[in-house]
Amino acid sequence: MLRSFLKICLRNLARHKIYTLINLLGLGTGIAASIFILLWIADEISYDDFHANGDRIYSVMVNNHQPEREIETYPVAPALLKDVLLEKIPEVEKASRYSFETDLLLKHEGHPFQEKGIYADPAFFSIMSFPIVEGNSIENVLPGKNSIAISQALAERIFQNENPIGKTISLPNGLDLAVSEVFENAPENSSLQFDFVLPFELMLDENPWMQNWQSGGSRTVVLLRDGAEVPSEKISSLISENCRDCTNRPFLFPFQKQHLHAGFENGVSVGGRIQQVYLFSFVAFLILAMACVNFMNLSTARSASRSKEVGVRKSVGASKWNLMVQFIGESVILTWFALIFALMLVQLLLPVFNEITDKSLVLNLANPILWGGVILLTLVTGLMAGSYPAWVLAQFNPSKVLKGDSKSGLTGAGLRKALVVAQFAASVILILGSIVVYQQIQFISNRNLGFDRENIIVIDQNEGLVKAYSGIKNELQQLSGVEEVAFGGNNVFTIPIMSTDPKWPGKTDQNQVNFKVFRCDAGFLPTLDIPLIAGRNFVGERDSSNYLINRKAAEDMGLSVEEAVGTKIDMWHGPGVIVGVTEDFHNDNLKFGIQPMIMMYSENLGNHYLVRLSAQQPLDQVLAQVEDVFKEYNPGYPFEFSFLNEVFDREYRMEQVIGKLSMGFTILAILISCLGLFGLSLFTAEQRAKEIGVRKVLGASVSNLVLMLYRDFGVLVGISLLIGVPIAWFLISNFLSGYTFHTTVHWWLYVGVGVFMMLLTLLSVGFQSLKVAFSNPVDSLHLDG
Repeated sequence: MLRSFLKICLRNLARHKIYTLINLLGLGTGIAASIFILLWIADEISYDDFHANGDRIYSVMVNNHQPEREIETYPVAPALLKDVLLEKIPEVEKASRYSFETDLLLKHEGHPFQEKGIYADPAFFSIMSFPIVEGNSIENVLPGKNSIAISQALAERIFQNENPIGKTISLPNGLDLAVSEVFENAPENSSLQFDFVLPFELMLDENPWMQNWQSGGSRTVVLLRDGAEVPSEKISSLISENCRDCTNRPFLFPFQKQHLHAGFENGVSVGGRIQQVYLFSFVAFLILAMACVNFMNLSTARSASRSKEVGVRKSVGASKWNLMVQFIGESVILTWFALIFALMLVQLLLPVFNEITDKSLVLNLANPILWGGVILLTLVTGLMAGSYPAWVLAQFNPSKVLKGDSKSGLTGAGLRKALVVAQFAASVILILGSIVVYQQIQFISNRNLGFDRENIIVIDQNEGLVKAYSGIKNELQQLSGVEEVAFGGNNVFTIPIMSTDPKWPGKTDQNQVNFKVFRCDAGFLPTLDIPLIAGRNFVGERDSSNYLINRKAAEDMGLSVEEAVGTKIDMWHGPGVIVGVTEDFHNDNLKFGIQPMIMMYSENLGNHYLVRLSAQQPLDQVLAQVEDVFKEYNPGYPFEFSFLNEVFDREYRMEQVIGKLSMGFTILAILISCLGLFGLSLFTAEQRAKEIGVRKVLGASVSNLVLMLYRDFGVLVGISLLIGVPIAWFLISNFLSGYTFHTTVHWWLYVGVGVFMMLLTLLSVGFQSLKVAFSNPVDSLHLDG
């Protein structure tokens, strides 16, 4: 029985090679796209799931409540909050502060190592699952300010095969630390990536402004007691109880949800990367469904060719159930062949996919979970593709079929047309969506940010630069290939430090402006070509207690730009005055608006130096001259830099990934749709061969015949445009509404996609139409007779 079944199945596949190839390519491509997306989704949802107490770990976040404004949410909290949490909230078992990841140049016996790490309290290792493998026990990690914990990878890089415990590592400021612990490397699916941990007390010593309830420059994580309720209400007033002027209200958010659910609007979590998971899950289903539609359409359209087989089997006693099992089995077997093709395709293209997504995904065929998922995907695909065709074939009336009426059992022409319409409507939505995502990426890349980011290199701060900055700056300015030199404390594209500390005459309790705070020297504005609209720039150390603000800050303070200049202001550097107002420039992600900003004078409190290079001289030559200057003053450190444009691109890396993936999967969807259309046009031409022959004999031209064959499909694609374009418009509007600044979508884009779809249909149908139209009518009439 099984042998006979397999023989019939393979014989049918071999007999109809073109249709088998079309189905194999369509299903294989659909399964391959689904496997790619499933690998990506599995990696995304696995982030931070390795923490042993993950369900009890919460991040402390804050909502900033401003009168007549939307609530703004930040992942930072005052450093002072940790001790209050432990003292007043009994549900909190442990708490730890930790910094954002920072790059530092570490030294051991004169050898430099540029590494990424964090500052954290000792309890960090008790809360998170980064196991200690050498050194002190988990209860005694980071025993003092002169200690440092390092990863296994860093220990191997610095000490090779030596025991690192007790060895000395020097910080850029000259402080010597002893290695007290070695911890396991952070997994790739950890949202925190670091190779060393420094005592948080060192960060407080370097940044005394953090010892203030109105400041937030670090993150806090807590471990709740086993079985404890989340104490949301209890902690919401902890900041206001200790700071009358503060408008921030802390709350707890599950740490394991941060990677995918980091998007907040008006104080409420509204998504984040999870929306991309949902999006690509839908895209995977859509592409697979389109491939199944091809199979169903071709199978039902060609059902007449198997009518006699069905008639004979029913005559000898086969039931509808037996026939349906056979035909579904045939589709499942074809899907298994498609799976083999899909796995080969995935293995071939996985390096490209990893490069696009910046991941290290592996198709591990030894993983039983992966195999289970792939087998389930294949079976579902086979059942989904084969169920309806099997039902259609099983309905044939054996008496009529055996008398030669092979078309009496044919059904489903209307459904086939509906499926073609749905398929192309989906393609229209994907094409328009991909184009708009690409346009938004281009809009971001070309957006005038309010400053010039071209020909600027960014150099990370280190001990040598801090000591020699004045000499380096003077010598660089003597080079003809260097136009400006500046210090800028943070990443100018997304300035992380915010504070409601500043006080000025006329400030009220209702005017708690949350300022972005940026440290820079007098060279910052000219280096980035940021225009001053009132007052003057910093001139040097004499402005160490004075401030610059942007236009937005003046507006939020209730001042005109002219009134702002000379206004007294008091914050971390002490009382001073606003000496100048700059034009607004983007200081946050383009999803958000321009934020009020205060600039404080500094030549060393921060991370970056900026050098504008001349565009009139060879880049390699100028960089070599700049490197010579840095090596002269800073010989103990390697000369490493990034272009400011590269820093900008990294800020929008995820948008670029989505754009590339969307375009890639859209191309696959178009390919699958065209394969289906080609297969249906091939079948239609075969079925109408006699009609075409008669029309040619009666004088029909080739163009008339091609138009006749094209018209039916053209109408279906036209209907798909009427359905797909409004849906695409709605989804595009929703996507762009997430950006304060976004591209404009013109009407001609929709028209252009409509024309493209019609031309694509003509191309898919046209080849077979021309072939039939040019054929000899005698052949078709003779074959039919």
